Amino acid sequence: MFDKATLTDVGKSRIDKLVQDLRAQGVTVTSMAIAGYTDPLGSSKYNERLSLDRANAVREYMVGQGIPAGVIRAEGRGESDLKVTEADCKAKGQAKSRNALIACLEPNRRVEIQATGEKSE
Repeated sequence: MFDKATLTDVGKSRIDKLVQDLRAQGVTVTSMAIAGYTDPLGSSKYNERLSLDRANAVREYMVGQGIPAGVIRAEGRGESDLKVTEADCKAKGQAKSRNALIACLEPNRRVEIQATGEKSE
């Protein structure tokens, strides 16, 4: 979502599935890194904060699903590692209005999760 750090129903269901899969495989999470990202619109300082807020929203939801808070690290990466640039959007003709540009840059607004764990025997 543009300019928001709240989880969507789709985001919640993806997290629920991840947690269910880990449990079904008998995995105990020992470390989890959650990285939030933004699109390049807005100031770098604002985007850093928004990306951290996104990562923390996922972190809080994961804790609510039973992942221990102590094993989770959340960080904001702002507009780094863009999947789509404004130039890409312009080249595809998808930057003719602000709303079109916002829609085109959507893949950049994301949270990525990396987890390690131990499998129970």
